[in-house]
Amino acid sequence: MAFGCFNIRSLANKLDDLLEVRCDKLLDVIFLVETWHDSDSVSLGRLRADGFQVVDRPRPRSRLDTLATNHGGIDVVAVQGMWLGKIDIGVIPSTFELLVVRVVSHQYSCVAAVIYRPGSAAVTPLYFSELSDVLDRIATFVDPVLLVGDVNIHLEVPTNANTAQFVDVLAAHGLVSRVTSATHDLGGILDVVASRVDLLSPDIDVLEVGLSNH
Repeated sequence: MAFGCFNIRSLANKLDDLLEVRCDKLLDVIFLVETWHDSDSVSLGRLRADGFQVVDRPRPRSRLDTLATNHGGIDVVAVQGMWLGKIDIGVIPSTFELLVVRVVSHQYSCVAAVIYRPGSAAVTPLYFSELSDVLDRIATFVDPVLLVGDVNIHLEVPTNANTAQFVDVLAAHGLVSRVTSATHDLGGILDVVASRVDLLSPDIDVLEVGLSNH
């Protein structure tokens, strides 16, 4: 299977671009953060009508009587012939958005935890505590486990205290980040694609495809 992960900053405005990239890169599963969508999103309806499997988590609104853009949001999209199932791991973090899914294709399955931590929020000890709790829970799965998404921590700077703590949390759960190239159009690694250390090293390319200014 081929996976793609994008901070898309409005799925509605970039759906056609996303589908073009999916075809060009032959992606089977796409992880999206900052989708800026609600549960009745026209874009998600179009994807489902076109035969895609979609599992989503819009950012909960504090007010329902507003048409303001609903920032945040996570979607997982898969091509026909694959199955996606949302997994409730029994926790809702307060410092980042989370969607956990099982991806199944024929005899292969894996569990992916998709996260989005807003860059406008400070990195706090609670963030690392909640992240550790999530990883504790998904570590119990027999399936291969992936942690993907946008953490808004400069992972390319190993001397940064937040980076060091993030890497330590991954290592404590047997995970290693596979990202080695910039994921932001201004440079820097703000996104994570991590898998278990004992998993056969996958061929993972993180591509800057110009879908957003992030």
